Amino acid sequence: MRFWRRGGLVTMTDVAPAQTTDGRAFSVLSLADGRGLAYAEYGDPAGRPVLYCHGGLASRLDVAPLSAAFADQGVRLISPDRPGIGHSSYQRHRTLLDWPADVAQLADALGMGRFATVGWSAGGPYALACGHALADRVSAVAVLGTALPFEVVGTRKGLNRPDRIMLTLATRVPPVARATLWLTMVAAPAQALERSAGRALSPADRAVLASAGSPAEAVAFMKESVRQGTRGEVAEYVVFARPWGFALEDIPVPVHVWEGAEDKLLPPAYPRILLEHLPGATFTMVPGEGHISLLRNRLPEIVAALLDAD
Repeated sequence: MRFWRRGGLVTMTDVAPAQTTDGRAFSVLSLADGRGLAYAEYGDPAGRPVLYCHGGLASRLDVAPLSAAFADQGVRLISPDRPGIGHSSYQRHRTLLDWPADVAQLADALGMGRFATVGWSAGGPYALACGHALADRVSAVAVLGTALPFEVVGTRKGLNRPDRIMLTLATRVPPVARATLWLTMVAAPAQALERSAGRALSPADRAVLASAGSPAEAVAFMKESVRQGTRGEVAEYVVFARPWGFALEDIPVPVHVWEGAEDKLLPPAYPRILLEHLPGATFTMVPGEGHISLLRNRLPEIVAALLDAD
């Protein structure tokens, strides 16, 4: 059975609605190569489309608490799980530039012509890859506390210790990396995971986690990322460690860079380095916000500014 939706022909069997055991709704798109791409929609179904790229050790759920704010703004936010994360199928030997092809198929299925894209933390490179590879469809890119290519930065120094360890394990001894994430994320009780995550965070970030109401809810977006096991997250670290496959200077669409002044997870030099390679980008430093709090407290504002500028 087929139907027209938002200007595009969609096969109903290609998009399967579902929900998790806790009632969180999502859908799974059947991609051309047979993989499933899980995604959630937040905000206004008839609103202006924005494709969101979730953070590292996270999933499509990291923006779920903001759905009502997006609805108020008239924004339709599409948040897919990357391969091997949440309910999306694992993809062997994937690269950063494989992601825009998945996004293009998702945009086609949802009838999205042009759209903005936003990436948080380790999702920043994926949003920038879309701006590079899908310049005919992506109107603008916003990145929040984004990671940078190591070939540009030149060093891993400055990253927090857990990320440095995982980058080494993922690229040299993947089985050990998978076992490490299993012990620290899959097997760890929610309260222990929240406590361990909080050690590297700013007070503003810890306040966001504490406001969730329970440890289980606070780390739900993290637990969901390892629903299938840990090889998807290990693949994320491998992608993170490798060259991106394009130059930052070759991104032809407008880029907006946002950083929390209290962000303790990324080296403070990252925004300056990014702007050196994207001289036309705009930069906003937000006082009082950390890594997670920038996302949870300011993303609706950031999306509004991105769409207004476009």
